[in-house]
Amino acid sequence: MRKLVLLVWVTLGLGVLAWGAPQIVARVVEVSDGITIVVRMEALPFPAPANLTTNSEVTVRYIGVQPAPGVSPSALRNLNVLLVEGKQVFLELDEVVRDETGTLLAYVYLDQGRKLMANAVLVATELFSHLPLPGASRYDRVLAYLDQAPWSTPRPVCPVVYSWNEAGKHVGETACVEGPVVSVGTSRAGDVFLNLGKPYPDPGRFTLYIPARFVGKFEAAFGTRFWANLKGVTVRALGEIRLYQGLPEIQLSEPENLLILR
Repeated sequence: MRKLVLLVWVTLGLGVLAWGAPQIVARVVEVSDGITIVVRMEALPFPAPANLTTNSEVTVRYIGVQPAPGVSPSALRNLNVLLVEGKQVFLELDEVVRDETGTLLAYVYLDQGRKLMANAVLVATELFSHLPLPGASRYDRVLAYLDQAPWSTPRPVCPVVYSWNEAGKHVGETACVEGPVVSVGTSRAGDVFLNLGKPYPDPGRFTLYIPARFVGKFEAAFGTRFWANLKGVTVRALGEIRLYQGLPEIQLSEPENLLILR
C-alpha cells in the first residue's frame, strides 16, 4: 500500500510541471514487448512533430525504461498488456524523438492531465529499471527515484559478502555469496540450480539450490522460468554455506534472499 501511495503521489506531481498537456492522442493497437507498443495516431498538434500523420501506426518505445535483469520477456509483456493494451494514450516527446532504429521515443500517459505515466508505473515495479537516455532526460529524477526507492525491491541483509570462489572456505557460516551465473540447470523434480563462477559439472563451482517446492515463489517474484535469463548475470544470495557431496552451496527458500545485480 505504501508503494502505491508513493507512486500516485509522484505521478500526480508530474501533472503540475510546466510542460503542458500532451497533444498527441493515440490508441494502442499492439503491445510488442515490455517497453514497446504500436499505436494508431488519432490526433496531432499542428504542425505535427516527428513527421507523424493522423491514422498512421507507429512503434513507440517508453523513454527511461528497461527490463530488469533476469525477468522473462513474457512477464514484462504481460504487465505492459495489463497497463495499456487497447487503451487511448497521450504521448509527450522529449528533445530526442527517435532512436537509432527510427522508433518513436515517448512518455506515455493514460490520461491527458498527465497524472498517470506508464513509464513511471513500470519503473516502480521490480520487473523494470530506469535507463537514462541522453537528450531525453526530462523526468530522469522522477524515474530514478522510483527505481531506487527502498520499497521497490527487497534486498538481503548480508552480515558479510563472500565471492563465489572463496565461499567454500566458510562452510557453516550464514553469509551472502556473490558471483556470475555461468550455467543453470533443473532436475526432473523441478529443482533449480544456479552455478556461479564455473559451470556444471566443474567441481570448482558454487551452487545456489532452489528446491522445487519453493520455485513458484521465486517465479512470482522474478518471472516465469527466470533462471533461463540469468546466464552471465551477477547475483547475490543469503543463506548458510554448506557442503553437498563435497561441493559448496546455499539452499534458497525465500525470494528476498536472492538479489539479481546489474
